[in-house]
Amino acid sequence: MALLIQAINNTNGQTEAAAYARITNFFGTKDQLQVQVEVHATEQARQSGWPSVAQHAHYIGMEDLKGDLIPAIYNVLKTFTQYAGATDI
Repeated sequence: MALLIQAINNTNGQTEAAAYARITNFFGTKDQLQVQVEVHATEQARQSGWPSVAQHAHYIGMEDLKGDLIPAIYNVLKTFTQYAGATDI
């Protein structure tokens, strides 16, 4: 599971129209999770081993998670500005 998003490439400042955002790690307490997301220019770039163009860390309250954990995290991420308009892939 991942998200197709529009993202800014941190290495050159250009907009990546079909960026691939994937949760790489999460950990937390009974109250909140820290979720780490890695963004690649495209899904093919990730599969080819190219470096990511951005990395993000987000805090999510446990009360915001409904249902199965991983899909629930992605659903919360889609409510954040940098993932606006994201499509599940």
